[in-house]
Amino acid sequence: MEQTKIIIYGCVVMGLRVAEILSKKKSFAIVGAIDIDPELVGKDLGSLLEGDHNLGISIQNDPVELFNTVDADAVVLTTLSHLKEVFPQIDQCIQANLNVVSTCEELSYPWDREPELSRKIDDQAKDKGVTVVGTGINPGYLMDTLPLILTAPCLEVQSIKVSRMMDSSKRRIPFQKKIGTGLSPEVFRNKIDNKIITGHVGLLESINMVAEGLGWKLDEAVELPPEPVIADREVDTGLGLVKPGDVLGLVSIAYATMGGEKVITLEFNANAGVDEEYDEVVIEGIPNVHELIIGGVHGDIGTVAVTINTIPRAVQFEPGLILMKDLPPAIATS
Repeated sequence: MEQTKIIIYGCVVMGLRVAEILSKKKSFAIVGAIDIDPELVGKDLGSLLEGDHNLGISIQNDPVELFNTVDADAVVLTTLSHLKEVFPQIDQCIQANLNVVSTCEELSYPWDREPELSRKIDDQAKDKGVTVVGTGINPGYLMDTLPLILTAPCLEVQSIKVSRMMDSSKRRIPFQKKIGTGLSPEVFRNKIDNKIITGHVGLLESINMVAEGLGWKLDEAVELPPEPVIADREVDTGLGLVKPGDVLGLVSIAYATMGGEKVITLEFNANAGVDEEYDEVVIEGIPNVHELIIGGVHGDIGTVAVTINTIPRAVQFEPGLILMKDLPPAIATS
């Protein structure tokens, strides 16, 4: 079996989780690792993984030098959420003729938010013969690719609603911080307003991908300000005990209208007091379709899995800036 050779760009939580799984799969080989943290540079990537085993891959801080010295097929890029910030890293990969599979949320559908950067990435990727795709569990799968796939048996689609109900206490600590866990309502609102914390990133990207997939011309797509979920009892989290009256997490809602009617609604609820987790897709059409994933999909595990399972599809696909809806459906890889 010919292995797909991978460089890990970003050796913190998600990058390390991707590396952990890739290191155990027969169809992949990790050939390089990059991070700018001085405490990580020079360490063997394997020393940061479960079991502390030596992979013979030294973490480097100079991407261009690494790209010039190793033979690789693709880069798994897990550094930042916003396209303007991550673009220089994407550009480095493209110029080295490397395919890119990234967890950057805004890259999942960048055409509306960053049209000029999107065209630049698309043009350069086509020129270099490589594929660039943004993916993950959400955006990338649960609120966009999956609903589109579920419309396959529909003759008509009138509306789509996707809801995620997630127990955030099971998620990584940076995520719990990002949704305001443990803050007072006043501090939560201040940090949201000043973009110190962001909540979920990617609802509008998911809406635009669904609309494009269905050929819908939207009147507007709106993301409402995140609202805090307030504890009515003491709840234990990875950030300590949250007292009654403080923030357990948040609810983010986005919607789109067409012809004056609401046609897409996305509701993202992540808090540490969730009693029952689920992911739900409700399609009104001919026929109606209602899917309920009992227990929901674990966000971190799902992001790692979707990212890894997208790599073979991306490497084999036509060059350019590609959306998940355009790729053949990702399936579990060995």
